[in-house]
Amino acid sequence: MKMVVFDELLDNITTSINSSIETSSDLPVVITTLCIDAKGTDKRELKRLISQRFPSATITPEIEDLINYTSTRNEIIEIFKQFNPRFNRIYGKTYLKKEPDIEHFMETKFTKPLIYSGYPYFCPNGWRRYSLTIENFKLYEDWPVAYHGTASKNLLSILDEGLRPSDQKKGKHCAVFGDGFYFSPSIEYCSNPRYAEIKKSKTKGLYIQTVLQCRVKPESFKINRETLLRDKKKQIDPNFNNSELEWLIPLKYIKNSQKNDERFFIISGIMSRLSKEHPENLPINEWWNY
Repeated sequence: MKMVVFDELLDNITTSINSSIETSSDLPVVITTLCIDAKGTDKRELKRLISQRFPSATITPEIEDLINYTSTRNEIIEIFKQFNPRFNRIYGKTYLKKEPDIEHFMETKFTKPLIYSGYPYFCPNGWRRYSLTIENFKLYEDWPVAYHGTASKNLLSILDEGLRPSDQKKGKHCAVFGDGFYFSPSIEYCSNPRYAEIKKSKTKGLYIQTVLQCRVKPESFKINRETLLRDKKKQIDPNFNNSELEWLIPLKYIKNSQKNDERFFIISGIMSRLSKEHPENLPINEWWNY
């Protein structure tokens, strides 16, 4: 299954890596062949296989680069296995007359919010979801839905290593209410470019933004006000009060949960919004100007 737009966020990485591996004609043929064939092989194992055939003194920087390329490619392939296309969705009315790759998504719309542990989940109209496989999802199915904006370049490391908590040391706009994990019940709030980087597709000419869809453990988070508006009278999302747009799982709670090996959120999908217009010109994002 080939999904062009999502490929541009992720698959272009594997393409460039595979090209680097396959065109390494200046290296010993046996090493290039090993790297091409070494799908599923991690860096340590790949080095072991090469060291069996070559003395360590002959492992040049070029060979080290090739090993790194290969292991990175293999990590990405493993990450892609996390996706579960059965639950891919396109929500409500979108910003395009014709959505690319629509055959790989189920069109979905609901007008009334779904309720999880007392928290509303409104239809994320105009967005598409690339669904992830979640083991034992029944454990989390009543956890509230929340979002976390990110840059597309961070997706691979997030899916491989997980989210990293926000830290006040990173700047005045970071972790305003303290260190920890930040989410919002509003996907529109998370789509602000401070959180969700705006990228333009090279082949489709579309603007793309990426937001993580998550489930957050009830009672793990503290609810706080928004921190983006200059004009505090402007409402960001008609479905929520501005006073409830930032959810923080504090560092103390995180450490206690990690000691007990307890999960306090999961990433359930990658949300993307596609538009021909720059996102700042979409009517729903008028609040960005205030």
